[in-house]
Amino acid sequence: MGPNANGFTRPFTPQGNASIIPPFPWRFAGDLYVVHFKADPKALSALIPEPLGPSDKPGEAFLWSTHFSVYPDENGAEKTWNPYRSQYNVCVIGVPCCFQGKQRVISAFQWCDKDWLVVLSWFIGAASKGAEIVESMTHPLMSASGSPQTGGLGTWINRTVCRNGENIVSFSIEPSRVTTIDELSFFTGRLPLLSMRHVPDLHVPPRGKPDLHDICEQLMSDNKFGEIKTGKASITFGASTNEDLLPIQPTEVLGGYILPMGFKLRGIRVVHDYLNTMT
Repeated sequence: MGPNANGFTRPFTPQGNASIIPPFPWRFAGDLYVVHFKADPKALSALIPEPLGPSDKPGEAFLWSTHFSVYPDENGAEKTWNPYRSQYNVCVIGVPCCFQGKQRVISAFQWCDKDWLVVLSWFIGAASKGAEIVESMTHPLMSASGSPQTGGLGTWINRTVCRNGENIVSFSIEPSRVTTIDELSFFTGRLPLLSMRHVPDLHVPPRGKPDLHDICEQLMSDNKFGEIKTGKASITFGASTNEDLLPIQPTEVLGGYILPMGFKLRGIRVVHDYLNTMT
């Protein structure tokens, strides 16, 4: 950067206010919807890059989605942060795998509804695409008119992800009982989340290798969970000319969960660098 270029990310400006995202760490909180499902084991395994290996439970995967609250980890940010930048919707499909003898999960697909999150996700390897994500509305006082849509037990939560005018993900959860974090060990026991970063070779003439290619893990701290609900769930993937979800179309849903959680995302750690193994 030149002497008059400031900021955490581009675009750099003399004042440093134009960066699309601020420095880490960030604070997050939201109700995480988790759907545990089965799909074709071969199709799921095809999404696991080397040197990661197959999961101890091949044929299982999970989706999680939420409307996150997010702020930079700095005093007073909640009072000054633009409301549009303080929230986002996201939907992720994670594929269980094994890495260095431990059961892990890698982010295979992700969608979000903010441009700055698309950029951030590529920085940390989650590779989001922009999408419209909507959810059936709830409110505690829906009980006044006899509706079960209070947000508590018996509520019907329905979420859809639409991209390029195509409905690509639809899922629902109907919580019927309270449970503990132990029931979610199939998910939480595989964290921190792994993801792949990749910047392709766009040089003329080609250099013969990407500018960046690695696997990293997200570093989180200050984790806290609220009351967890579970119940029946459903999930369907739609056809699209810009997705490859049909090969992992769910064949069985094992459960749905609502997991209130808060945490601090500190950054990433590279756990495998493909460029170091290339000649």
